[in-house]
Amino acid sequence: MTYSAKNLSEALGKEMAHGYRARKIAKLAGKIHHNHRSELSRYLDCKLMQLTAMEEGPEFEFSEGEMQHLISELRSH
Repeated sequence: MTYSAKNLSEALGKEMAHGYRARKIAKLAGKIHHNHRSELSRYLDCKLMQLTAMEEGPEFEFSEGEMQHLISELRSH
C-alpha cells in the first residue's frame, strides 16, 4: 500500500494535537520517511525531507502556522 498525503496529514495532525514541537515533528517525519521511503511519491518525499530538516536548527523550522497550512495542503493533495 502506498503511503499517501492523507496518511501524512493524519500523522502530523495527531502530533500537533499535543502542541507544536518542531523536534517531535522532525523525528516523526524521519521515522515515516525511513519506514515508507519505497512507497512515497516525489511530493511526499520532498515534504518529509523538509520536515526532517527541522532537526538541523531553528532556521529550518516551520512555524506553527506553516505547519497547519501544510496539513491542510496534504489533506487536499
